[in-house]
Amino acid sequence: MSEATRESVQQSNGKVETSHHPQTDPKRNDKHYYGIPPIKHAHWTWQIPVYFWIGGIGAGTQLFSTVAQLLGHEDAALKRASRYTVLVTMILSPILLIWDLGRPERFYNMMRILKLRSPMSTQSWSLLTFGNLGGLLAARQAAEDGLLGRNALSRLLLRLIPERLLSVLALPFGLFVGFNTGNLISATSVPLWARNWALMAPTFLASGTSTALSWLSLVLHLTRSGEAKTLRALHRAEKATIVIEAGLIAVSLVRMSRWGKPLFSKSVAPLFVGGALVAGIVAPFALLFSGRETRGKNILSSLLVLAGGLAFRFSLIKAGRISADDPEAYFTFASGESAPQPEDKV
Repeated sequence: MSEATRESVQQSNGKVETSHHPQTDPKRNDKHYYGIPPIKHAHWTWQIPVYFWIGGIGAGTQLFSTVAQLLGHEDAALKRASRYTVLVTMILSPILLIWDLGRPERFYNMMRILKLRSPMSTQSWSLLTFGNLGGLLAARQAAEDGLLGRNALSRLLLRLIPERLLSVLALPFGLFVGFNTGNLISATSVPLWARNWALMAPTFLASGTSTALSWLSLVLHLTRSGEAKTLRALHRAEKATIVIEAGLIAVSLVRMSRWGKPLFSKSVAPLFVGGALVAGIVAPFALLFSGRETRGKNILSSLLVLAGGLAFRFSLIKAGRISADDPEAYFTFASGESAPQPEDKV
C-alpha cells in the first residue's frame, strides 16, 4: 500500500474510513451518490418559462376565436384582438427560444429535419407553421383595418387569404404548441416532471387557455370593445377553464406524490402556492363566482390569472432543477418506486 493510500485509510472502531464510499464513511451525512446530482438539471433561463407562457396565450387565443367563428359569432373586436395577439406571441416565441439557445444556428439546425419522436423538433416545426398561418391572418386583418392603406396590396390580401380556412388550419398547430410545452419537460429524467408525464401536457394547455381567455377579456374591457355576447361567452369560458385547470393541478400533485415536494420548498412555494394557486386560481375563482360581474372585477381577475400562469411556469422550472439535483429523488424514481402502487389514486 502506498503512503498516500495509507494516509487516506484509517481504522476507527474496526471500520475502514474513506472518502470514496458513503457506506463506510460515518462522517458523511448523505448516502446517495456522494451528494453529486446523478443527472444534469435544465439550465434554462427566464426566457423559457416566458416562452411557455406566451405560447400558451397564443394557442388559447386561436382556440377561442376559431370556435367562435365556426359557431357563427362574428365580433370584429374579438377577431382583431385574437389575430394580433397570435401574431405578437408567435414573433416573440422563437425569439425567446433562440435567445435561450445562445447560438441562433442551433434553431436553424432543428429546422433541417423533422423528427416526429422529438418534442423539441415537433415544437419547432409547429411554431413555424402556426406562426406563418397566424401571420397571414394578421396581414389580412391589417388590410381590413386599413393599416396597410387603401391600395392594391390590401385588396389582394383580402381576396387571396381565406380567413376561415386558415383559422381552421392554424388551430391544430396552435393547440400543439400549447400542449407540447408540457411534453417538452415531461420527456426527461427529472422525477418531478417525468412522474406526471400523462398530465403535464393537458395541464399546460388548460393553463394556457385560461391565460388566453383572461388576456382577451382584459383587452376587450380595457378598450371598451367587444359585444356584450362576446364578453358573456368569455366569462363563462373563463369560469369553466379555471375549474378544469384547478382539477388538473390537484390531480397532478397527487400523481407526483413525494416527488412533488420541491414545489412546496422554501424557494419555490411562494411562486407555486402564492402565485400559481392563490393568485392564479383561488382569487380569480372567488372574483368570477361571487356576486354581480363588474368591469373592475373582471379586469382584476384577468390580471391575477395572467400573473398566476406565469408564476406556474416559473415554479415548475425552478422545482424541476431542485428535483434533478436531488440524488435520492432520482434513484427512488429510477428504481421503480415511481411505478403505480396499489395506494395510488391516479
